Amino acid sequence: MLKNLTPLSTTCCIYRVPQTLQKENREAYTPRVVSIGPVHHGEGHLVAMEEHKLRYLQNFLSKSRKTLADCVEIISREEKRARDCYIESINMSSEEFVKMILLDGCFIVEVILGFSNCHPIKPDDRVYKKPWLFFEVRRDMTLLENQLPFFLLVTLYSLLPLPPGQQNHCCSFLLLSVEFFKDYLQIPEAKSSRDIMIEIVKKTSSTLGEVKHFVDLLILCLQPSSPSPAKPVDFKLVIPTATHLREGGVRFKLHEEDKPLLGIEYSRGVLRIPSLILKEKSESLFRNLIAFEQCHSREHANYITDYIYLMDQLIDTTNDVNLLVRKRIISSHLGDSIAVKNLFNRLLIGAELSRDTFHFSGIYVELSEHLASPWNSWKATLRHDYFCSLWRGASTIAAVILLLLTLLQTIFSAMSLK
Repeated sequence: MLKNLTPLSTTCCIYRVPQTLQKENREAYTPRVVSIGPVHHGEGHLVAMEEHKLRYLQNFLSKSRKTLADCVEIISREEKRARDCYIESINMSSEEFVKMILLDGCFIVEVILGFSNCHPIKPDDRVYKKPWLFFEVRRDMTLLENQLPFFLLVTLYSLLPLPPGQQNHCCSFLLLSVEFFKDYLQIPEAKSSRDIMIEIVKKTSSTLGEVKHFVDLLILCLQPSSPSPAKPVDFKLVIPTATHLREGGVRFKLHEEDKPLLGIEYSRGVLRIPSLILKEKSESLFRNLIAFEQCHSREHANYITDYIYLMDQLIDTTNDVNLLVRKRIISSHLGDSIAVKNLFNRLLIGAELSRDTFHFSGIYVELSEHLASPWNSWKATLRHDYFCSLWRGASTIAAVILLLLTLLQTIFSAMSLK
C-alpha cells in the first residue's frame, strides 16, 4: 500500500477549498455559469455553457496558425505538467483531460481577447451580447477551484498572431489579463495596465516564480509595489476599532488615488487607507483570494488575509463603518452598514493567521503604542464617555460651566465675608 503512494507535486497550485472555509459560504466558491478545469467539470447547472465553448474553440482555430490536431498535440505534451498543478488526482483519461483543457483554455483566451477589442465580437456571441452573463463568467474565472494553470493559457495564446506593437506572447497575454480584471479589482485608473504588468514581472522574477493562475494574478495586482517587510506580531495586542482610534486622536484619510488596495500606511497620527468599493461579488473575490493563501505554501504571501484581518479589527460596529464611509475610504453597494460590518467580521472564519509574517505588523504596533500613551488614552476615554454624542457633549460642557459658576460664586461669597 505504501509503495503505491505517489510523491506530492512541487508545482501544485490549484486546490479544493478546505471545509473549514466552505461552511461559512459555500456558494462563494462555486461557479454559477461556467466550469474551468476538472474540479467542477460536468456539473449539471454548468453544462449549458459547453456548447458555447465549442463556438469559442471554432473562433480560436479560425485565427490560429494551427489545426485542431496540432492544438491537441501541443496540449498533450503539457498534460503531465498540467495534472501536477492540481491538488487531487484527476480521474479522467488522457484524451478526456486534454480535450477539457483545450476547450476551457480556448474559451478563456477568446473571452479575454473579446474584452480587449483585439478582435471583433460576432453578432451571435453568447457572452458579450448579454452583459449579465459576461459579469458572471468573469466572476467564475476568479474562483480557486475553477482555474487552469497560467502557463497553459500562454501556450494557447502563443498559437495566435501577436497584436501590433507586442513582441512577447507571455507579456502580451499578461497585459490583456490585467486589463480584463482591472476594474474588477478597483485598480486606480491613474495606474496603467502596463505598469502593473511590469511590477508583476518584477515580483515573480524576484521570487524565482511565475504567475500560477488568475487567482494568483489578482493577488499580485493588489500587492503594493514596495511592500513593508513582514514581521512577527503578538496578536494578544488588539488593534482598537476605527471609532476608538479616532477618539484617541488618530485621523483617517483616503490614500492617494494611485495606491493599490493593500497600500495602507500610518505616520504621525494619520492612518491612510486606499479606497475600497464593496459590491455583490466582493465577498466571493476576497474568500477565494484568502483560500489560495491558506492552501498554497509560499513564503511571506498572506497579503489578503492580513489585510482583511486589519480591516476586521478596525470594524466592529456600524459606527466604525459609518466613519470609514464618511472619510470615503469605503463605498458600499451592499445595502447598509450592517452588511459591511458582517462581511468583514465573517470573512476570516476558518482561516489561520501567520504570527511570523504579518504584513501590517508595523502599523499594528504603532497604533497600539499610540493608544497606550497616557494622554491619548485619557483623550479617548474623555471623548467616548463624555463627548460621544451632541447631547452628551452639550451636557458635559453645561456641567463644567455650572461647576465653574458654582466655584466662582463660592469664591466671591468668601471674599464678601472679608
